[in-house]
Amino acid sequence: MRQSARLGALLVAMAACGGDDATSTGGASSPGAGGAGAGTGAGAATGAGGEAPGVPAYGRFGQAGTTFTLPAPTPNEGERPEIAYPELAKAFPEVDWSALDRLYIPAGDYRSILLGGLPERSAERPLVITNLGGQVKVGGDAANYVFVLKGGKGWILTGRHDPVSKTGHEGFRGHAEGGFAHSQGTYGIFIDDGFSKEGLSGLAIGGGASDFELDTLEVARVEFAGVIAKTDDDGQATMRNVKIHDLYVHDVGSEGIYFGSTQAQPQHAFERLEVYDNRFLRTGTEALQVGQLGSDCEIHHNVLGPGAVRWRSAFDHYQDGNVQFGQRYGSSSFHHNIVIGTGDLFVELFPTRVDQDPRSPGDTISFTDNYFADTSLTGVYTHAVDTGATIRFERNVFLGFHFNYDEVYPDTEVPVQVFGVGSNAPNPHLLTDNRVDGPYPFIKWLFDSVTAEDNPTVAVPRVRFRDFMAGAIDENTRRLEWWTDRATLSPDERAVVYPKGFHVLHQGALYEAIDENQGKQPDQHPDVWRALPPPADDVRLSADSPHQGLGLRWPPP
Repeated sequence: MRQSARLGALLVAMAACGGDDATSTGGASSPGAGGAGAGTGAGAATGAGGEAPGVPAYGRFGQAGTTFTLPAPTPNEGERPEIAYPELAKAFPEVDWSALDRLYIPAGDYRSILLGGLPERSAERPLVITNLGGQVKVGGDAANYVFVLKGGKGWILTGRHDPVSKTGHEGFRGHAEGGFAHSQGTYGIFIDDGFSKEGLSGLAIGGGASDFELDTLEVARVEFAGVIAKTDDDGQATMRNVKIHDLYVHDVGSEGIYFGSTQAQPQHAFERLEVYDNRFLRTGTEALQVGQLGSDCEIHHNVLGPGAVRWRSAFDHYQDGNVQFGQRYGSSSFHHNIVIGTGDLFVELFPTRVDQDPRSPGDTISFTDNYFADTSLTGVYTHAVDTGATIRFERNVFLGFHFNYDEVYPDTEVPVQVFGVGSNAPNPHLLTDNRVDGPYPFIKWLFDSVTAEDNPTVAVPRVRFRDFMAGAIDENTRRLEWWTDRATLSPDERAVVYPKGFHVLHQGALYEAIDENQGKQPDQHPDVWRALPPPADDVRLSADSPHQGLGLRWPPP
């Protein structure tokens, strides 16, 4: 959410609400017992430490010495089961949470999951939380929350199939062994709410959690954010050493990832946050929103977008960027990402001043070697807040300028530049070696704080993905929008007319207009809308694509 629109729209219930069976017990086991995915699937032949072509080595989580399996819940009549443990240690006092290697969630189709009071562990011996015996699928029942994790340190949530480390399941491998195309629904942990309720996010992490990792998960069709991490109103709950990778978040109503509170201080910072090798695709508002950033945060090698597909009817005005980046102190970087599709801006940068923060003269926010394509307005804006940090934009490319922002905001004027700096911004800006393929120069209005060199207007080729969406959308992702009968954010809430050949997203499915129409819901009007097959979403670059080295890395490093 924008700094100017803190509506509290995301009200994820972080407290448990019934459903736990205090009398049931799980199954603790010794080494090798209860291990998920222990069978020999196609990828298992590599064995521990081995690596077949295109297949990552197994055993990345070490051996499973001791394990504990949560009891399979018994649903009430007519209801889907749920797992709810606000305090795991109190619920299972017989478990040595300081030494447990695996916490297994039994396979099932769950209404919701809450795991609270996670233990504090070391990075050398983390607690690995994973699925057992098949897929864990969560959501779709209009619950108060979908999947919530609270507290603890040194834990990993993964759906990765690894027969050596005994995580995941061989029947649900997701993309982790190279199967990116059409991998929807194939992940060991699959969060899919089916747009069952407004305001719900997919995976919510809080309660003072820190030093955690999210790996090989899928989140789809939640009405608000795909993944959210923050502990509101606690300035001391710094989230450190957080790794987010190999996530597939798609077709969500608002942010793909939403990290950091947007409420008034005091709020905690992030330090050493790393977000890499993720797909955040077809998000209603921003694909990536990270705020309250502190030292050594790094966002790299992701594919972000199309973002802001819901720009005509989002939950509030001006919720239509792609990347929102809020830096408080220290140095952070954003590099080698592919950013496609935005309403107003590819990047909105919020230098954020909190007086007690440990700022230093060497603090730098760098955006380098990124690809930005397809906008309804312009490119980048940095707000004029004095934090002392140097802001660097170097070797980025910009293309795909399709001005139609005035269709929702009629007073909008045609842009005059790609990069905008807040008036008389005190933070030094170093803008070098960027390339623009568009009708506006990279920057026109300069202030004393801005140094701009070698930022020409030149032809910039588009990336080519292996297998993404329909060809027409890949060439201009602004030709894909969230279906709405009216532009609810326009002052007159004008009707939206869809021309022949336009594409929309409705309830997580793609449609193409076979005739011009207005007010006809796609799933109810096959006379004007043609249902398209699910997109492949293999957004690795093809071998002949320009801009090699950007976006997803495969095989992983």
